[in-house]
Amino acid sequence: MNDKFSAPPIDSLSVYLQPKKLLEFTTQLPKVEISVKTIDEILKQVQEGEEENISKIEWIHCIGRKSEWDSKNPLNTTKTSVLIWKYAAHNSWLQSQLLWRLALYYHDQNQNNLASSFVDSFHVFLSIENIKEILTVKILRSLSTTNTGIEISRIACELNFTPSELITEINHDLPVWIAAFKNFVEDIVPYFCSLTNPNQQQVNWLLRCLNEMSLSEHQVNAVNYLLIYVSKEVASKFSPLIAWVKENYSNAEKTHRLSEQARQKLRGWIGAVNYADFQSLVNLILQRLQLEDFEVNQLSRRSKFWSFYSDRFEDIRILLPQRTFNTIGNEIKRDVDILKDDGSDPTEICIFDFGDWFVVEFFRGKGSETRLFPNNSKNQQILFGQHQLSVKQIRCLGGDRHDHVFLWQYYCRQWLEKRKIYPNPGTKPYPKPTEYQLTERWSKLQRWESEIRRLEEEARRYCNKLNKCEGL
Repeated sequence: MNDKFSAPPIDSLSVYLQPKKLLEFTTQLPKVEISVKTIDEILKQVQEGEEENISKIEWIHCIGRKSEWDSKNPLNTTKTSVLIWKYAAHNSWLQSQLLWRLALYYHDQNQNNLASSFVDSFHVFLSIENIKEILTVKILRSLSTTNTGIEISRIACELNFTPSELITEINHDLPVWIAAFKNFVEDIVPYFCSLTNPNQQQVNWLLRCLNEMSLSEHQVNAVNYLLIYVSKEVASKFSPLIAWVKENYSNAEKTHRLSEQARQKLRGWIGAVNYADFQSLVNLILQRLQLEDFEVNQLSRRSKFWSFYSDRFEDIRILLPQRTFNTIGNEIKRDVDILKDDGSDPTEICIFDFGDWFVVEFFRGKGSETRLFPNNSKNQQILFGQHQLSVKQIRCLGGDRHDHVFLWQYYCRQWLEKRKIYPNPGTKPYPKPTEYQLTERWSKLQRWESEIRRLEEEARRYCNKLNKCEGL
């Protein structure tokens, strides 16, 4: 026979299998009388300040029957409840009994859980010194508000607790299974979005909460809400937040779970932080490098022009000459690479990923052009994967190119639009050039074309020589 169905040894049950012996055994037990005071007696002691003489079982009896007593003693309902709350402030056991039942009352408004006189006089308990600082009390105060989930989220954020950490913290003090505690996770992101100027700690807290949700419906709804209600201007201040959303929701498998509005906002978020890095680089160069006036004007105009495309930046790579890196490298927040010296005029380079196209922006020097390359595996590997690049190597790749001479912005926008690279919605068009302006542009463009052809020929000779050396 299986052991788990075996009967216990007879010897251990012999006394119970013989009724006469069992009766004899019970008659030998001492008689214990349990005496519980009436509610009237208990509350009389409360009013006379003799709470120390009330036993725990009597307190339970009193709290459970207080509603019934209140209905028969309407003149003393509030007074007695206030006295009990005041005593509870110095008696942790009684306090926990009342707070637990108060949570249940807020859950279903049932007076069987707690008399309404206790609920109505809770404010007296809150007015006692240091009571408001108790975590369970803070939580219970939130249960009485119309925005319970938001208030609990606020408390969790202030204490840097994720939902599960908060529940663990209060698990033995409050009935954590009630709806308010189970559902407040849905208000984590709405609370965060209500912050007018979130700080880094609050962002880190949000990311921990999102990670705790895993890839659940809660997380998808939270990310949808986050993308729609947090502006790209706010998001761009916190690159870890954008990096998390990008890592978790920019691939095809997960992006489809977001709403179309959220997907559009995600592109704006990513673009904003990438453009912010580009703008920061330009500002550092303007502030730290000794530039000619025309170079300052060049960079300022580049920064303004690309600001109209800030929603489109899917990725960015920064390449700096060694001298520039030595001057500002420590001040740049993202990774940068050093341009290999090939004898070209010093220039910083940014490579923008616009989805179907890569845009390479030469900041200064002779030529100082913009180049456009299709996004394919070869160009991806070279422009974003190859560790060492030089100015001449990039020019050797060819691609379409555009100038930065007089009126370049007007024509560069048209050039980009032909490749379906459009400015941000609401961007105003550039005014159409006059005949006089066109004549001036044509003259300057001829000189630029001559210069860029010379630079491209120089780059081809350099790359051919480099390839021969590598072939050896």
